[in-house]
Amino acid sequence: MSKITVLDPSTASKIAAGEVIERPAGVLKELLENAVDAGATAINIDIEGAGKELIRINDNGCGMDEQDLELSVRRHATSKICSFEDLAHLHTFGFRGEALFSVAAVSRMSISSCTAGGQGHRLELSGGEIICRAPAPAMPGTTVEIRDLFFNTPARRKFLKSDSYERACLLKVAEESALANCRVGYRVRISGREIYNLPAQTGPQETAVRARAREILGGPVTESLVYKNFDDCGLQLFLTPPDKLVAVRDFQMIFINRRPIESKTIQQAIYKALQNVRPKDRHPAFLVYLTLEPGEFDVNIHPQKREVRFVDENKIFRLILNSAGETAFGNARPVAAAPVIPAVDLSLSARPAAQQLFQPKLAPATPPVAPQPPQEPQATHVQDIFKPAGTPRFMVRETEDPVAYEARRPEPEPLPAPAGPAWYVGPYHYLGQLQRSYLLFENPEGLVLIDQHAAQERVLFEKYMDAFEKRDIKVQELMFPIQVDLTPSNAESLMSWAPWLKTAGFELTRFSPRTVQVKTMPYVVRFKEDDMKRFVESLAAVVGDPAKSTETLKRKMVAMLACKKAVKAHDSMTAAEAEALLENMKNCKDGMHCPHGRACVAQLHIREIGKLFGR
Repeated sequence: MSKITVLDPSTASKIAAGEVIERPAGVLKELLENAVDAGATAINIDIEGAGKELIRINDNGCGMDEQDLELSVRRHATSKICSFEDLAHLHTFGFRGEALFSVAAVSRMSISSCTAGGQGHRLELSGGEIICRAPAPAMPGTTVEIRDLFFNTPARRKFLKSDSYERACLLKVAEESALANCRVGYRVRISGREIYNLPAQTGPQETAVRARAREILGGPVTESLVYKNFDDCGLQLFLTPPDKLVAVRDFQMIFINRRPIESKTIQQAIYKALQNVRPKDRHPAFLVYLTLEPGEFDVNIHPQKREVRFVDENKIFRLILNSAGETAFGNARPVAAAPVIPAVDLSLSARPAAQQLFQPKLAPATPPVAPQPPQEPQATHVQDIFKPAGTPRFMVRETEDPVAYEARRPEPEPLPAPAGPAWYVGPYHYLGQLQRSYLLFENPEGLVLIDQHAAQERVLFEKYMDAFEKRDIKVQELMFPIQVDLTPSNAESLMSWAPWLKTAGFELTRFSPRTVQVKTMPYVVRFKEDDMKRFVESLAAVVGDPAKSTETLKRKMVAMLACKKAVKAHDSMTAAEAEALLENMKNCKDGMHCPHGRACVAQLHIREIGKLFGR
């Protein structure tokens, strides 16, 4: 039987630190919030060894005297609350009494601080224990140095990711803090190389945010943002209009009382506002600033305080939904024109009966007559009509005993072996394009619809994947390297995959903290410059740590290549091109689905067409 013991303070503090400090970026987040709370208008950040060797934060805030400096590194010590009830009235970044104590418990820390006109003091700690007290220069503000992070918790240090990935996480924290606090200047250096030098912004909020966003998100995205402020909840919203949506989700940030947070409620409200005009592969860029009373939301549902819970989720959802619609469209909300014959939805969800769907809606000249019962069963639904090609169909005659019918049915003649996959029932006769998006073919079973983009995606995906699997990649060297601008954090993430991407035919080099150069590409791709830029931007949004499976990234990358290269919806195709695409689909391992799992082909049987007309 196990014996219950009380953990010693050292072990307990290391475990508690792990809840707050997961990686170097968590240390930076805590220290930046303390600096902003101290009233700093300038913050300098220095990082060495991806944060494992050194994280130094220097600010010009109010500083601490000797007594407060001693208390600041003790457990449960804070300047922000005096009682439990104060948690509902916090206007700072919240109850962070564990921050300095938790960081000190898993590192070698030195902290120097001085109040205006006072004396400077310095503490040095190792594993949470004070080992030195000394005077410090009388420079107002505070400097915190964190060295050898996780030196006494090797298991946690072992599970850190690659240096490139950790640097990307550190830069992401700095970027979010800088966008949340535009009145504060930020200077960021990594291994002595300056990444950001952001002066404190003055003037109206819109001007300040745009100036800061231009340095972090880049000029094109910032210029596309539409700004509108609302009295309710102090909402200030920067949002891309429908014609300026971007290919990645990286430019989406939410701030509540200057705290960067994640909120599915707010994100889904914005997507809902744009649902009628947003293509599937495009996303809004947005900056959301909310000012709420502390009691209206809870940031203590997670140790790292990244997620929040609103007291009234519905109120926030409605506010963001209406505000996003007004910002994106003004008074001209998009209204879909009602077609005479509604478009057919190929999804598997339930739809109205087919005869009702295709019935024109005409205003009756005389009072409507009660409909007569149908002569034949009319239970046919759209999801029953449009089925993936090759789906077996079974029909039972309702007017005859099924057993008797089966007994007298003649033996069918043996069919010739199919000259292709199960879904391929030829010969096919090309009929034309529907809205320049779907290819229409006639075959012995009826009408075949092919999504031209999804079909060519599958063909190109298998072609590229086969080349990558065989390592038969011919590389094309570019005469002039293509430069792609990214956020520094995304550029750092992408460069962590540079060695592997080179084996895939893409040679990338760093041109500046926010710019990468593409020097080669696989010959099978042959992207134009704009297409290559869009591909690299999308790739930078999906890459993760190089220690993860290369198979996962390879599939995502090849699917992305195929998507960018494939013919798009609303592109014209000749009959020869359509027939060649069908032939290539027949030779695919899975010609029925695109790399993302969507259907490429659907069969409408001639019997089902007859039912639409009551035959």
